[in-house]
Amino acid sequence: MRVLVLGPRFADGFADNVAETLVEMGHEVLGAEEVDHATYWSVPRRALRMVEERVFGDAPLPQDRKLLRFVEARRPDILLALTWDVHPEVLDALGRFVPGRRILWWGDAPANSRRFGLVNPFWDKVYVKDPDAVKKLRLAGKECALLHEAMNPRWHRPLAKQTSDAVVVAGNYYAFRQAVLLRLLRDGARLELYGTEPPPWSAKEIRASFSGKYVVREEKSRVFGAGIACLNTFALAEGNSMNCRAFEIAGAGGLQLVEFRPTLLQCFEPGKEVLTFETYEELRGHLEHARRFPADMLAIREAGARRALAEHTYRHRLETILADFA
Repeated sequence: MRVLVLGPRFADGFADNVAETLVEMGHEVLGAEEVDHATYWSVPRRALRMVEERVFGDAPLPQDRKLLRFVEARRPDILLALTWDVHPEVLDALGRFVPGRRILWWGDAPANSRRFGLVNPFWDKVYVKDPDAVKKLRLAGKECALLHEAMNPRWHRPLAKQTSDAVVVAGNYYAFRQAVLLRLLRDGARLELYGTEPPPWSAKEIRASFSGKYVVREEKSRVFGAGIACLNTFALAEGNSMNCRAFEIAGAGGLQLVEFRPTLLQCFEPGKEVLTFETYEELRGHLEHARRFPADMLAIREAGARRALAEHTYRHRLETILADFA
C-alpha cells in the first residue's frame, strides 16, 4: 500500500517512527521528508510559519497547494496526517484522489489543535489519545476513535542497566514540569535533563541541570535505563491522555514514575509495570523506595518493557488504522 505521511520527520519523532514502521510492514511511504529537529523548531523557521499564516489568513498556504499537486501526481492509497493541519478547501479537493482515506492521527494534546485541525470537516477519520476528546469530537459530528501513542522496539528497548542515582527527564520544560523538578532539586534529588533546551525564562537550577543533549533512538533508551527513575509529568493542557514518552520509557526498561490519569489504566498496571503518583508525597515515596529496594524496581522495569512490546508498538497502532480502512 502507498501511504502518504504528512508531518515533519526528524529522528525518533512521530513521523519518523510511523514511516519506519510502515516500511517494515511492507508498505511504500510517500512524503515524510527528513528534517533536523533543531532546524525545524528554530526561531527563524517558527517565525516564517507564523508570518505565512498571517499573510495567507484563511486562504490555503503554499504547502497546502503543493500537497494537492503532489497527491494528484502520485495517487497514494491513504493519506495519513500526523498532528498536521491541512486547509479544508484543499482537504476537500484531496477527496478526489484518496476518497474515504484522509486520516488524521493527532499525537499532541487535543487542546493544542489550532486553526482547522481536529474539527476539519473533511477528515474521513480522526484518531486522538484522549477518551474525553473522543466524546467531544463525536458530539461535533466527527468520525473519531481513541488511539494511544506508541514506542518503536527497533530502538526503544532495554539497552542499559541502572548505573546512576539521577532522576531522568527527556522532553520539553514547560512551567508545570519545571515546578515539580524544582521541588525535587530542593529536596536533594539529582536530575539529568535531556531534550529541548529550557526556555530563556527557566529557573537557573533547571538550566544548570540541563545536559545540553537532545537524545534520540538507542541513546535515549540507554539514558532511560541508566537512571534510578524516569519522571513523566504532563502539561496542564494534556487532559486525560498519555504521551509518547510513557511508552518509550517502558520499552527501554526505565523505571517510570508517571503522573496518574484514568486512561493510564488501559495501558499499564500501576505498581507492577509503572509507578504512578498524584501527590508530591507519593512521588517522593517512590524515589525513596527505588533507592532502598533496587531489586523490586528491576521487576517493575522488566514488566513495563514486556507490556510495551506486547501491546504498545507503532505496529500495533498502524495495524488498527489500516484494518479500519481495509
